[in-house]
Amino acid sequence: MKTKHKLFFAKIIFHLLNFFMSNKIQVLRNNIKWDLDLSEGIDLHIFIFGAFETEIVKCAKKLKLNKFNNIIDIGANFGAQTLQIADEFKNSKIFSIEPTNYAYEKLSKNINLNKELKKNISTHKLFLGSENQEKPDGIYSSWNLNSKKTKHATHLGEKKDTDNSQSKTLDQFIIENKIYELDFIKLDVDGYEYYVLKGGFNFLKKKKPPIFMELAPYLYDEYGYNQEKIINLIKSLNYEFYDLKNLKKIINIKKKIDEIKYGSSENILLM
Repeated sequence: MKTKHKLFFAKIIFHLLNFFMSNKIQVLRNNIKWDLDLSEGIDLHIFIFGAFETEIVKCAKKLKLNKFNNIIDIGANFGAQTLQIADEFKNSKIFSIEPTNYAYEKLSKNINLNKELKKNISTHKLFLGSENQEKPDGIYSSWNLNSKKTKHATHLGEKKDTDNSQSKTLDQFIIENKIYELDFIKLDVDGYEYYVLKGGFNFLKKKKPPIFMELAPYLYDEYGYNQEKIINLIKSLNYEFYDLKNLKKIINIKKKIDEIKYGSSENILLM
């Protein structure tokens, strides 16, 4: 389903709930405490369903990706995956990376609510890109159901500022944090995926940690590349593509990408 269609139905639910309760609420879902804003699409999803995109954690657990106890969440937003990963892999250190002030503040609040999980989470207000790439002034990190502010024409996200966040490559981050091995990376940066991978070329080529990555091909042109360019980069890192639902190898990744409807996205696994 396209993101805008998901948000359409979410908006209806939000307005119904708004008659009975406040937008801002703290809840316990699947052993994780959340500080939620029900006017935000992902927050509302967690409030109703208890989790978000659980296929990533389920797949990592099935593959027993806990050999090194190091995990990176790139594009952490308010911690939907960070906290789910920390809860499932309790002996692992999670490096949680988010560049926008808005989402980073929410991320910090949610982590602070979970004292037992917090001790294994390291947060970083950071934009990861390719070498010498200029940090954008704003990045989409809000899918507000009630706001009248300017939104992305297709996925309806709102840009939030990146003031005070640093800009680095993944390779630089790996070196500075003395990370020698990784169990996996979660990569969901709404169009910047190519640049994150390019900026981590040396480490990814050498160590090849599994990567859970969002495919959002409708965004590629907007960010200055195309599907052929990102496919060739991934192949040059010696990765192959796998379906998260059945863990079967995706033989024809171009066909897979072409089958994703415009405005939609899908998580896949690179190994």
